[in-house]
This record gives sequence, C-alpha cells and structure tokens, in this order.
Amino acid sequence: MMKHGAIFAVIAFILDRISKWWFLDIFDLPNKGVVEILPIFNVVMVWNRGVSFGMFSASDEVGRWALVVLTLVIVGVLVHWLRAAQNIWQSGAIGLVIGGAFGNIYDRVKFGAVIDYFQFHWNDWYFAVFNVADSFIFIGAVLLIINSTFGDDPEEQKDQN
Repeated sequence: MMKHGAIFAVIAFILDRISKWWFLDIFDLPNKGVVEILPIFNVVMVWNRGVSFGMFSASDEVGRWALVVLTLVIVGVLVHWLRAAQNIWQSGAIGLVIGGAFGNIYDRVKFGAVIDYFQFHWNDWYFAVFNVADSFIFIGAVLLIINSTFGDDPEEQKDQN
C-alpha cells in the first residue's frame, strides 16, 4: 500500500505545482487581480501566510519556518499511517493529503507564503480562497472519513490474508 500512497502523493504534488506555475507565470494572476470565471467563482491572487483558510497567520520568519516544521511533522505521522494502510482507498487518501501538504510546504519554503487562487462566492458572501493542494488535502480527508466509516471490516481482512 505504501507504493500506492506514494504515487497518489506525487501526482497530487505535480498537479499542484503545475497549477500554481500556470496561475503565476502563464496566466499572470498577480497582475490581473480578481478574474470572474463564473457568477459564483473567481480566481484571485492571495498569499496565505497562515494555515488553512488563513488562520494563525505567520507574518514573520519564525512563524513561517514553524509552520514548515509543523507540517513536516504532520507529514511524518501520515507516512507512518500510510505504512499501516489496509486498502487502496486508505493509502490513496493518505497520499493525497501528503501530496497536498508537500505542495503547500514548497510554497512556504520558496515564497514565504502559500499561493491561493480559487474563490467561490454567493452575492457578497465570499468563501475562503484555496488552491489545488488544499483541494487534495480536503478530498483525502473526506475519503479517510468515508473509508473509516464504511471501509472493510478488520476481521474480514484478517480472514482474507
């Protein structure tokens, strides 16, 4: 299962890097401001110095590197969990979270902040701005919840081995 999780992590990381490269260097989002794609969806350039949804902003270098270290510790725990994964759903989900985390770690190390650009809104109510890495982290977390709720019975897995 470790190999499956690693493949999911690498794919998530690569897709995140490609999307951020495209929005920064090709689409030139920093110079465009807010670009309306649909009446409920914009792309907008945000440098997120905090964690999810901009919480716990780390505006100085100590905070920046503390968030890098904290995220690496979390990734270490996830890798340990991945080694014990029981099925491809679990390993893939953990891999998505790891890949997304590495995408955001890369940004924090290279730029000092995470690049966010997707924004949903309804009239004057704007949701948090996020990126592809955040999406993979969210999808992976949801899949882990689904797998833990509806996944294989551990007793059945022992019988199959």
